[in-house]
Amino acid sequence: MIPAPPHEIQQSHYRWRGAMIACALNAVGMPLDLAMARGIPNMPAWPPLMSSAVGLVLVIVLFAGRRHPITRLATTAFVLNTAAILVSLWITSGAYAAAPGAWIPFQANKLGALAAGVLAPDLATGLIAIAGFAGMAMVRYETFSAAEQQRLPIGEPWVIVIYAIFAIAMLAYRLHSVALARRMLHIRTESIATQRMAKTFLAMRDFRNTPLQTIELAIGIARSRCPDLEPVLDRVDRALDRLYRLNHAFSVYESQIAWTEDDVSPDSTFLVGLDPSRPTPPP
Repeated sequence: MIPAPPHEIQQSHYRWRGAMIACALNAVGMPLDLAMARGIPNMPAWPPLMSSAVGLVLVIVLFAGRRHPITRLATTAFVLNTAAILVSLWITSGAYAAAPGAWIPFQANKLGALAAGVLAPDLATGLIAIAGFAGMAMVRYETFSAAEQQRLPIGEPWVIVIYAIFAIAMLAYRLHSVALARRMLHIRTESIATQRMAKTFLAMRDFRNTPLQTIELAIGIARSRCPDLEPVLDRVDRALDRLYRLNHAFSVYESQIAWTEDDVSPDSTFLVGLDPSRPTPPP
């Protein structure tokens, strides 16, 4: 099995964290909402508890897969968590609207839309969640009686459209920032790999300089002692000339390499294995 690229692994972890936080907020927040609404007549307790239970189960599932997070699992968990919250809010909002006294409507929907903009694993899932929170509030408003609608503050339920617009802007900005950071990390990783390869090539160049000089000196001695080998030595000279030109090509990029004290000397990396007389150092 071919392992996933590092940037895909990082993206999966990022989406997993967003889904985990969203499910945890549902698991903890819904019981708190139920506690605050304990004075509301005919307020059903099962919808918030059901939503909280769904969030808790999803937290357990996501936590179990924390070592190898899957994007599809994170997205599915986020959608299911959002659906459970919307079902609970649809039912409890009816009790709020029928209760006597003032009620600032759809506060949880507004908060949920903003949370989706911050925690949604991807653009499509975030837009679906934001549209769900905003659309549910507007449809639920139409189910209220005329008397219940008159009790609501001016501008409702259209205020949630403003929240939805802000949530979409937050979602787009966050995903753009994440994509930009991921791109910068990819460029930095490529730069480090290129620098490492360049240092390796330069170390190889430095390592072979002494053998080349030795060969050049041997050619001079052979040319003076064995003139009949001149054609063969000329071919060796041409080969040496090509190697020296290659060295020069490497030297052009040497000034662009940032050498540090941690860079290993070529003697310790290249002599071992090339020279059979040298023992391999222990790991």
